[in-house]
Amino acid sequence: MTTVKHERSLIDSLLDPTGPELGDDFLALCGERNRLFVEQLRAEEEAARQVETRQIYRAEHPLVGVLAIQGDYAAHAEALAEAGAEPVEVRKPEQLADLDGLILPGGESTTVLRFLDKMNFFEALKSFGAAKPVFGTCAGAILLAREVLNPAQRSLGLLDAVVERNAYGRQIDSAILMAETALAGGPLEMVFIRAPRLVQIGPGVEVLARRDDAPVLVRQGSVMAATFHPELSVDRRVHRLFVESVIAAGCVADSK
Repeated sequence: MTTVKHERSLIDSLLDPTGPELGDDFLALCGERNRLFVEQLRAEEEAARQVETRQIYRAEHPLVGVLAIQGDYAAHAEALAEAGAEPVEVRKPEQLADLDGLILPGGESTTVLRFLDKMNFFEALKSFGAAKPVFGTCAGAILLAREVLNPAQRSLGLLDAVVERNAYGRQIDSAILMAETALAGGPLEMVFIRAPRLVQIGPGVEVLARRDDAPVLVRQGSVMAATFHPELSVDRRVHRLFVESVIAAGCVADSK
């Protein structure tokens, strides 16, 4: 027992940043075996410090994926970076394991579904969304809903909502609106392009913004959905809210 205590105190002394500096000349006098021992201790301590630094950075800058199949996923990635996250474009199911959160961007939902089925991606996304934060915009919101109308189609069922596709008309009926939201900072710009409409939401769904009394930005636990395209605006409050939810969910993975 005495030997163990002595070894620990010796190690603590060698690694103490406030202790005496042990230069190469001193270590050379200690013999090769002792020099290698000290160098190993220093290398292990430096490696531990680097791991801790990466973990702290990862906790503050979570790794958030963007499903890079359709839609302006590059704009989402840029918005995530500006909101404090580390973005990554996701094209394979196996990439999900390393992520702390995921954005499902816009596009054509039936086309996205065909891709997801082809890549055996659908069930992987469903499992991911049940465990970690997800955010769907436009077609991504359609994929998250428990039921889809006009026409009916399969969805992930992660958001307790019924959504109607193309509810505001065709591409020519797209619009850019300014509206008040539950977010601090005043009115929010909302870009609607062939937008869906949330025609019904469950009691556990929080409405953060509306258009003509219809919810357009909602949150249910760690699941968020927007029927507009926040990535097409310079305002990053929506993406920042999602990044904050990823951090708050405590889903940040260990950084090796």
